[in-house]
Amino acid sequence: MIVYSFAWRKKGHSPCNIRLAEGAKRIIEAQDEPVLVFAQRTTALVLKELSVECQIVPKRSSYEGSEVLTRQPAEVFKENGITEVIPVAQPFLQLTKCIQLVHKEGFRTPSFFKLVSLIGWIGFDRESVQPWTRGLFRLVFYTARQILFSYKPPPELSE
Repeated sequence: MIVYSFAWRKKGHSPCNIRLAEGAKRIIEAQDEPVLVFAQRTTALVLKELSVECQIVPKRSSYEGSEVLTRQPAEVFKENGITEVIPVAQPFLQLTKCIQLVHKEGFRTPSFFKLVSLIGWIGFDRESVQPWTRGLFRLVFYTARQILFSYKPPPELSE
């Protein structure tokens, strides 16, 4: 499992990351076998508070997008013979991208619709440092900039 973050606050937990961690915990508890969990730092902190063991993906010096977060655990998954990865991300736009990134690394995932039903509503955070996570239209605009212009936010907007 890879648990992505969404909406970073410099102080305290974003309600979005709390909901992502809670969704991840529900999914883990429903599995028949142990789950190897990697999480971005903000969701990892919440997971640990929820008594969920996880590996924290280390911070890089530049802006860290979903690509970096997917690539690092993929190496460990391959070494351990894991063939299916459960991405846990904001269902609106981010989850689709994360599923594609996991597939690109050669892993299977549950279907988008199954993941959405398992993860639940994540929402947005008006107090987030990252403007694109504050609302629906901001996220759509950010996504369009990424797709059309390969936009990467400045490093200070990375958790």
